[in-house]
Amino acid sequence: MTIAIIQARMGSTRLPGKVLREINGIPMLKHQIDRVEKSKDLDDIVVATSTLSKDDPIAEFCSKNDIRSFRGSEDDVLDRYYRCAKEYSADIIVRLTGDCPLLDPVLIDRTIVLLKESKADFAANTVPPD
Repeated sequence: MTIAIIQARMGSTRLPGKVLREINGIPMLKHQIDRVEKSKDLDDIVVATSTLSKDDPIAEFCSKNDIRSFRGSEDDVLDRYYRCAKEYSADIIVRLTGDCPLLDPVLIDRTIVLLKESKADFAANTVPPD
């Protein structure tokens, strides 16, 4: 199962609440999910946020919009991803941050295909080549 896990918190230091700030009347997180849903190689999308009360609006947004969500540690992002992946039976995790509304679903698919074909343990489009 290939799952996109979008990490999202309200506690940005530069722009608090940015993941739910509206762009043309639609929360940024919804713009991102709409783009990620266009991926052909993802089986599911889950928003992973923290258990802190300040992140309740994210969980409420997901619930109201029929978006899967998971709540875990604010400080231990790796543990949040691990537990989320385990709960949703992910074999492959596509790690995304909740403040990128212009993600390219074609690039997501190409990366997933490359990962599967090469049988690599990890693939990224943000690591500079050696």
